[in-house]
Amino acid sequence: MDIPKLRQKVYQLDRQRRALLHQVLRLRAMISGSLYQMHRRCGNPRCKCARGHLHASWYVSEYQQGRTKLTYIGRVVPNWLSPRVHRYQRHQKSLARIRKIDAEISKTLTLLRDENVKSIHHIREDMQ
Repeated sequence: MDIPKLRQKVYQLDRQRRALLHQVLRLRAMISGSLYQMHRRCGNPRCKCARGHLHASWYVSEYQQGRTKLTYIGRVVPNWLSPRVHRYQRHQKSLARIRKIDAEISKTLTLLRDENVKSIHHIREDMQ
């Protein structure tokens, strides 16, 4: 790959990274984890769930200390909860994208360096 294209790629990746960084730094209230709906039977033999119409309830699933923890929310998700969980998930995806861009920038800068670096043996050959 030629040097101008490598430089252009680094600048383009840097612009993407700065946009993501700007987005990540505008922090708002978040709740870690994912919303999770479970369907269960209550155990009452006369209940509708005994005939297959299971009870639905919501939980926040969160990874803590090497384990997944479910926190009961209720039958209905409060209006304030869902946006905060989704914000957290978007935030995590943005952080992952920033790390990926950083790796791409590093790889491209290494290629750029390699395009510009010559070993001492090449220089000696060019001088002869």
